[in-house]
Amino acid sequence: MDREEIMDKNFLDPLSVKTSRSEFLWVSKPHPKYPTISITENHCDLNCAHCDGQYLKGMMTVNEPEKLLSVCKDLESEGAKGVLLSGGYNERGYVPFKPFIDSIRRVKKETDLFVSIHPGLMPEGLIKELGNVGVDEANFDLIGSNDTIDLVLGIDKSIKDYQTVLKTLDKEISNVVPHICIGLHKGDLRGERRALEIVSEINPSVLVFLILNPTTGTEFESLDPPTPHEVGELIAEARLKFPQLPLSLGCMRPRGVNRTDFEAQAIKAGVDRIELPTSETLELAREFGLKTRTLEACCGVPEEELVGGRFG
Repeated sequence: MDREEIMDKNFLDPLSVKTSRSEFLWVSKPHPKYPTISITENHCDLNCAHCDGQYLKGMMTVNEPEKLLSVCKDLESEGAKGVLLSGGYNERGYVPFKPFIDSIRRVKKETDLFVSIHPGLMPEGLIKELGNVGVDEANFDLIGSNDTIDLVLGIDKSIKDYQTVLKTLDKEISNVVPHICIGLHKGDLRGERRALEIVSEINPSVLVFLILNPTTGTEFESLDPPTPHEVGELIAEARLKFPQLPLSLGCMRPRGVNRTDFEAQAIKAGVDRIELPTSETLELAREFGLKTRTLEACCGVPEEELVGGRFG
């Protein structure tokens, strides 16, 4: 992509909206101070079409509740500032945190770690328990198409279920960070704009965009992702729709030959944060007048934890 394409006038307004709220581009580098822990090892009952448990393989594993506290204390002593607790989904579409409730309570009581979770379509009672023990943040994968839910997860759930869980998370957890995967429906955009409407119904801390990354070993491995232009267009719409909401380009996205094209489109569409960008992307950001700062955490942590906070 050449300079003229990147400076396409259609994207200047979203970028100006971004710079009017902040001149900084936060560059997220979670490792090693914000590790991800799977509580299910590499197991997932759903084996979703885009993942099939492949992403679990890159996580630390703590599948015994009694070991979570000691692992978290060790991580903190080694310099960690936070953890993301994740894992594979059960047959109902959520990570089974119930046996870990007391361990998470102790982690929050006996360490200073920021604790975020990847819940899935979790029942209300379990969400309340996690909120009561002090979970700081919920990273929620939001899907805005019933067809995509059926295609990717293969469970009997609907957009309404996603709305209900998201609103409960917003009520019970201090910080809620919706994640929208662009092109999740076999590389096509279907439901992403509906997802943006659902986001407008709550008070999110950050909105994270992912991009379908056809991954070896999954049902979707031979597909094409959405185009960089489609990605930029959707993020630009979000920037104009939510002028004060921090927007981020997250970790799950294509990392091949057109990696910088995706990142460039996100930058000019007005993202505030980006996880592990290329050096070319950082140079482009500076050409746009943005000042880069490092964020040693997941890209969705709340703004109050940045400048003057534990991650700034």
